Amino acid sequence: MKSFIVVFLLVGMWNSLYAQHLIEYDYELDAYYTNVSAFIDLDTEHEVTDASSYSEAKIYTDLVLNSLSPNILLIEAAVHPMPIAGLYFRQNHEEQYDKAKLQNFNLVKAVTAGFEEPYSLSVFVGRMMIFKNNESDRIGKNRAYMGYLVSVGDYSIKDNMAHIDRWMNFEFKLKGTKESQEKDLDWSFRIGSRIHENKDFTNSFYIGARRSSIDYKKGVWSFIYNSAFSSMFAVSADTFDLTEAEIIVEKKWPLSWSEKVSFGLGLGYLYNSGAKYSGALKEEGIDNHQLIFRPNFKW
Repeated sequence: MKSFIVVFLLVGMWNSLYAQHLIEYDYELDAYYTNVSAFIDLDTEHEVTDASSYSEAKIYTDLVLNSLSPNILLIEAAVHPMPIAGLYFRQNHEEQYDKAKLQNFNLVKAVTAGFEEPYSLSVFVGRMMIFKNNESDRIGKNRAYMGYLVSVGDYSIKDNMAHIDRWMNFEFKLKGTKESQEKDLDWSFRIGSRIHENKDFTNSFYIGARRSSIDYKKGVWSFIYNSAFSSMFAVSADTFDLTEAEIIVEKKWPLSWSEKVSFGLGLGYLYNSGAKYSGALKEEGIDNHQLIFRPNFKW
């Protein structure tokens, strides 16, 4: 009965915030990172800055200078469809999984590598600005923010197998998406720490960066305007030995039959050292080298 009352009060409070336009919802459909988000306004006295006319450098500068004045609380639930598909395939088709090899590289791992959990729940607090779109009143993903992020989950993935592991990420993050009718720009810079309850996974510090650009008016083979780059490096929290390194370069092709759909193909390299795992997950070999092959659609 008490649980029902608590849920009832929370739902009522949530509906009240939505009615007062103090909360917004958004979602993103992606083969690798699908999520639904709730943005809660923490500064009701001032409007969120419209940075539509800002240069990329001014966006970063403005967020840094105002990072100590948070105006948004973001709650996000995310699932990773392709990594989940990899878990399902190995669990139900072990023989075919073992055959999906090209020399030393497993093709299923190549398509699903780079995501260490099937799903997560995140809470972010920080400074946010928006980019108003002349073609639509909906803000959607047109936002940039800087602040602190905490993410949690109860499973970690290794070699397309899920292991019980209550983990937690702490990050300082700068992230944004700026979309218009002609071009899209995404960026993400982060530094943080990942803590595992399962001692077979090594606690780590990491730093990562990603930048993606699509220009629907440029030539489909333009690499400068239609590409993405991401990288991540992690070290052991105990010894500071390198545990993981990831680099991905992606080419994007705007599709002629749609104004806002593109196909991307990422090729990358993932290195896991012997320091990343211990106990039952420790492998006989010291190093693990993995090809990343990441096809994806964006709309």
